[in-house]
Amino acid sequence: MRVNNYLSVCMFQLRVHLDCDSVNEYILETEELTKQMEKAFFIIKRFNPDISLFPEMTYLQRYEKTYQQLSKGKVIVAGSYYKGGINRTVVFEDGKKKEIPKAYSSGAEPMARKVEFISPEKFLKEQLKAHEFWVNDKKIYVLNCMEYYHTAYYISRDEQLCKDLFGIFTVCSNSNTHVFEEESVCIHNHNESLYTFMLNCVSTYKGENYGDGQSYIYGPISVHEKEWLRKEGIESKKNVCHILSLLKLEPQFVYGKFILPENLSRFGRSDKYINNPRKVVVSNL
Repeated sequence: MRVNNYLSVCMFQLRVHLDCDSVNEYILETEELTKQMEKAFFIIKRFNPDISLFPEMTYLQRYEKTYQQLSKGKVIVAGSYYKGGINRTVVFEDGKKKEIPKAYSSGAEPMARKVEFISPEKFLKEQLKAHEFWVNDKKIYVLNCMEYYHTAYYISRDEQLCKDLFGIFTVCSNSNTHVFEEESVCIHNHNESLYTFMLNCVSTYKGENYGDGQSYIYGPISVHEKEWLRKEGIESKKNVCHILSLLKLEPQFVYGKFILPENLSRFGRSDKYINNPRKVVVSNL
């Protein structure tokens, strides 16, 4: 029997300021951002999570060695940045860096002028493998914003793609979190053995308020644990798969240990019952 029935995850809902020109979007490095990044690295060292996530557009190359060191035996999704006019997701797996060109864009970002729409079927066949990572013998998919919106439903309904799959991890910078969450509800109505970790940021874009936070986690959870989370002051919605959400317009982080779906018992009276999630911490950055 597997000794460790959990994977630990830490997500950082940063407050950032973004701008763009005709080709690229870019992050404005402020003193506030530096303080948030330093605190995030401290938290990673403290909790030692298996998987850490930073939002879309928050990758900073000057922290390259830090990402490498903290990802030894782990996965750190360091966010994304523009290179050659293309938004690229940056993932560090066991100290090794991987950059994944973003396949889908919204009309609000400059990259929309450089990429053509591809069918979800083609994405799953030709590009999904580049988004696949492994942690403690479990598979995860790392997606960037609109990639989740266009393809996650198809992933969740594909038996082969879901084999050994722990969850889908998505980094975002958008002002339509509720639209993504509606998609997540649909996904989890069909697949009760999958996690969705959706990380947004709190941002301004070209000087206007844009990303509104409200990052969330969906997945297998019992009614008992939802009740305990509510008593601890952690927001939980009525949907049976909603685990928690971070606050609107506030920089926060969440850490927790999440059970491998095949080990979850939903009956509190069962001899096999193990609580899920464990050691959840939600706090301001």
